[in-house]
Amino acid sequence: MIARRSIALAAVMSCCASQANAGPLSATDMLQHFNVVVSGNLNSTSHVDGRTYVGGNVSGGEYVQHPGRTAPSNYAGLTVGGNAGGNVKVNGLGAVVGGNASGVNVNAGESHVGGTASHSSFNGNVWVAGAASNVNFGQKIHAASYSGINLNGKVLDAPTGTMDSTLAASASTDFSSVLGSLSTQLSALQATAGTSVLFSNNDQRVTFFGTAVDGLLVFDLTALDSKIFSSTTTDLSFRLNGASTVIFNTDDKTLNLSANFDEARSLGSSLIWNFAGAQSVTVGRSFGGQVLVADGTFSNTGGTNVEGGVYAKNLNQYGEIHAQAFTGSLPSTAQEGESVAVPEPASLALLLTGVGMIGFVGRRRRTH
Repeated sequence: MIARRSIALAAVMSCCASQANAGPLSATDMLQHFNVVVSGNLNSTSHVDGRTYVGGNVSGGEYVQHPGRTAPSNYAGLTVGGNAGGNVKVNGLGAVVGGNASGVNVNAGESHVGGTASHSSFNGNVWVAGAASNVNFGQKIHAASYSGINLNGKVLDAPTGTMDSTLAASASTDFSSVLGSLSTQLSALQATAGTSVLFSNNDQRVTFFGTAVDGLLVFDLTALDSKIFSSTTTDLSFRLNGASTVIFNTDDKTLNLSANFDEARSLGSSLIWNFAGAQSVTVGRSFGGQVLVADGTFSNTGGTNVEGGVYAKNLNQYGEIHAQAFTGSLPSTAQEGESVAVPEPASLALLLTGVGMIGFVGRRRRTH
């Protein structure tokens, strides 16, 4: 019998009295709002289809390739707690950068920069808490000081309502806690009775078998993960009768896979790979599902795509991440754990600098 456990998620609320933040996101909200969530740093040479949150620094990459197919949210298209640079491009829904922006191009949407902005382009309104130098902007701009900018009277007197909303959302949730709590809770689930893993073709093909109970399948791979994620595996196959939610639990520290995943596109929205305790997970070919590496680094090498989402401590992205939002249901009771109010992370504290008194009174819309 499958253990049904609540997904208790700790969350962060800003302590700033001048601002009422959007409510913290649950694990389900995270999977639906974001294509990528990284609690640490992200390095990219490729693109992300949907919305991205990064708690640390971002270097490179293109974000929100398909804004029209991205779920509505108070979050910007790209939220960065630290610095953003290295030719970052945001194609829709704006950006929030807690630190400095250098070499950032926001093609659509409004932006807020908590530090300085240089050699960047913002096609919509932009608020820069620090100095702005050599910046192009499409509508209006605010900065503590200006250098190499032709203002033409387009000075923003106060943050816009959109900026208030995206800034409030950016500090509302401790995603490190959300990732860790989700991984821990999923790891505690018992394997579905009758699940099995078959190795064939001299252990080159791995086939996952199971029959869902109320749409849910749980695989315990902790005794097999090093064999599945190995250089000898060439193909993954799935026989998941009646399953709308499939969870794979592993516990190895380092995992590498370069196998064909022919059903990546068709299964991406229903699978969750919970790499609990992993320090490094690397895939060398296209991979499908929601990838959870709460305490480690996920890398997709050689230009290989992920059909799903990535939720990790750190991300090295060398292939596209295609938005396939999770459509299953997380095992939970009817009630989720209460949010825990704690001081906001230092990296996100920069987001509130230089804004003044912000009157954010809207509440986060829940999307399903």
